[in-house]
Amino acid sequence: MTQLTPRGRPLDDELTARVLDEVRSRLDAVGMVSLRIENVAAAVGCSKTAIYRRWPNKAELVAAAILEGISIGRTPDTGDVVEDLVEHAWQHLVNFRQEGASEHRQNGVLLALFDLEVIPLISEGYMQARHVIGRDILERAQFREQIGADLDHDLILDAIAGFTLFRLSVKPDSKAHTDAEMKDSYRRLIRSLLSSSSRAARRATTSV
Repeated sequence: MTQLTPRGRPLDDELTARVLDEVRSRLDAVGMVSLRIENVAAAVGCSKTAIYRRWPNKAELVAAAILEGISIGRTPDTGDVVEDLVEHAWQHLVNFRQEGASEHRQNGVLLALFDLEVIPLISEGYMQARHVIGRDILERAQFREQIGADLDHDLILDAIAGFTLFRLSVKPDSKAHTDAEMKDSYRRLIRSLLSSSSRAARRATTSV
């Protein structure tokens, strides 16, 4: 569907897609600091004005490039809180593995996530919605008495998200070489994080 500028002028979707793909390529090649909008415009054959009509500044442009094609995902319900959190985490991993559908993705795009102007845009456009899904999983598990009421939901979700980012960027050469091994890494992590709460829930049940 053709987009409109604030003044009602139509935007070319094909050009938009080419600009965002070029931004991702340049983030990997030169990083956020050295990214220049005039270079992106020259590479895709458009004017800087054409880019600024779509995104008012570099941070908005980079955030759009990062989030293009990324799925918030649905709330999984396998009946097992561990498996639900594994599936939830896996959606996040898949998003950043496949973003932009480029076969040459390096760490430049991931590093751009930490830019002080980009962080709030990514949070608003993606992370907040993901966090709500994670809290829904944990609140449902608590209602089902699969975990105890002592669990810090925000802390557990942040730990899982941090593990994903670590394995994508800092330590991509981990011992988990296949998807099955990676999912098992998530299971072991999540079981460890939930174990104290699970024991508390069992003690509460047996003492009644």
